[in-house]
Amino acid sequence: MAAVGIAVRILMVGALPITGFCIGAQAILGFGWGARDYVRILKAAKFMLFVTVAFSIAYSAAVVVFARPLVSLFSDNENVTEIAVSSCIVFHLFFGLFGVQSFVTAMLQAFGRARLSAIVALARQGYLFIPAVLLFPVVAGFDGLLASQAIAELGAGMIALFVMFHQFGELRRALRHRGSRAIGIAG
Repeated sequence: MAAVGIAVRILMVGALPITGFCIGAQAILGFGWGARDYVRILKAAKFMLFVTVAFSIAYSAAVVVFARPLVSLFSDNENVTEIAVSSCIVFHLFFGLFGVQSFVTAMLQAFGRARLSAIVALARQGYLFIPAVLLFPVVAGFDGLLASQAIAELGAGMIALFVMFHQFGELRRALRHRGSRAIGIAG
């Protein structure tokens, strides 16, 4: 269990800056939403998405490449190190999607869509993870336990991507509608 704890700590080192960035930037999206400034919203959303995805992908790649030296900062026991290195690699396979999940959650909250935000936010450590962590260890033992985190991360990322594309589509339609209304009023 010490090895998995090390892997989770390393995972959180990457997750916390992304979460903090999204919480801080959420106000910008909320302000744009309240002002119906869809150009500002799209611009800010694309920037947020770029930052969160770039950071999460870079962080996950760095952890996968440097898993052993990172783990050795926490433990000098070879057995613990081996399990922790494997855990770090598996936990970070789909961590690149965490940036998307965090961004989508913040965006939905800024738009006042709390229920949909909860669906995205609870997928990763809730309704996708719990069945996976109960089922996969029975099927594949400890490897199944480790894989359950990666599988839940992948599923949550797919849900977040679907919701994100839908929300961007709605924003673009609102932008076109607003533009056609302005032309209709002016003409």
